[in-house]
Amino acid sequence: MVRLASFTALFVSAGLLLGGNGLFGTLIAVRANLEAFSPTMIGLLGSVFYAGFVAGSLYAPRLIIRAGHIRTFAAAGAMYAVAALLHAMLAEPWLWLLLRTLGGFCFAGLTLVLESWLNERTPNSDRGRVLSLYRLVDLACVTLGQLVLTLADPRGFELFSLVAILFCCCLVPLAMTRSTLPAPLQTPRLRLGRLIAVSPLGTIGVFSVGLVNSTFRTVAPVALLDQGLTIAEIAWLMSAFIAGGAVMQFPIGALSDRLSRRTVLLATTTGAIATSFAMSVATGLSPTAIILTGFLFGGFAIPIYSLSVAHANDLAQPDEFVEVAAGLFFVYGIGAMVGPLLGAGAVALLGPQALFWYTSGVHGFFLLFTVYRISRRPRLPTTGREGFVGLIRTSPGIFKLDPRGRERK
Repeated sequence: MVRLASFTALFVSAGLLLGGNGLFGTLIAVRANLEAFSPTMIGLLGSVFYAGFVAGSLYAPRLIIRAGHIRTFAAAGAMYAVAALLHAMLAEPWLWLLLRTLGGFCFAGLTLVLESWLNERTPNSDRGRVLSLYRLVDLACVTLGQLVLTLADPRGFELFSLVAILFCCCLVPLAMTRSTLPAPLQTPRLRLGRLIAVSPLGTIGVFSVGLVNSTFRTVAPVALLDQGLTIAEIAWLMSAFIAGGAVMQFPIGALSDRLSRRTVLLATTTGAIATSFAMSVATGLSPTAIILTGFLFGGFAIPIYSLSVAHANDLAQPDEFVEVAAGLFFVYGIGAMVGPLLGAGAVALLGPQALFWYTSGVHGFFLLFTVYRISRRPRLPTTGREGFVGLIRTSPGIFKLDPRGRERK
């Protein structure tokens, strides 16, 4: 059995990187609003980040083959830190668009290196434990990263400097490690036609998650600042949203192992619609009510991704898991590119409440599509299925760490 202490350097690097990136995303939205960027421009900042991220996920394996894991990690981290500092120096919308695209590309390279290293060092028997611990590090650090927003004024230089410091510090543990370098990465095949043929529901599910969750994390700080929330309350709301997903994902996943996954998807999506409407009502009540409903919204909305991947995996051939899961990741990325622009456009045209109409509308469409697919395909037997695994949407490299991909080969 692997000693988890041997992963200390990787987990420290991951925690610093993921916490810094979580803080950075919310900070960008808040600062852009304070700089009087339009809602559409703020949504576009979220869209171009995911565009850069998808491009980086496709191209970073070539950089790693050319320069090696440590050099690629160091270069990407340094450029991401530079991008953070330039945001504070020049608050120009056109420059921020370029910097966010570059940031998404760098973040993809950083997470690919980390996750390929984890994959290489983890024996098959311990993949579930290591993936669970990595997810714990991810969710804890991203949640805490949101709260750092309360420590200084977003109008100043301090928070951007802290983000840059975190990105620089994440380089040190990995640069100093004596661990064996992982093998060169290979980009999984992307066959969208095959993906849709395997699981139309899984494909539309992750696309819907991309449309909603990326929009909420980008546009909610803007919409709710306009509704009268303070920056500290925004930070608590975003933390509650992520924590809700962390707390609810595994009970929901365990339920999906016992029941039809499509039934659980119906219930979870219905819960996301209900809590989204509840948030819209809570904006007229109190910040505490908004934070509590935000926790519930995250609890229902975030697990839809892992449920959709699990459903697709139930239908895939034994040797297709990594390809299907990575393909679903890229479909999610497409949704995450489009979603913030659509959601921000709705807010610009109809006001802050339109954010909740948008999220409810997307989930409502997915709910109807789920009902349609239930009518078209017989229910799968629950026996013989692979168990639910809570996945992290950081890079396609994480799917190789998923124990289901090794066990089914």
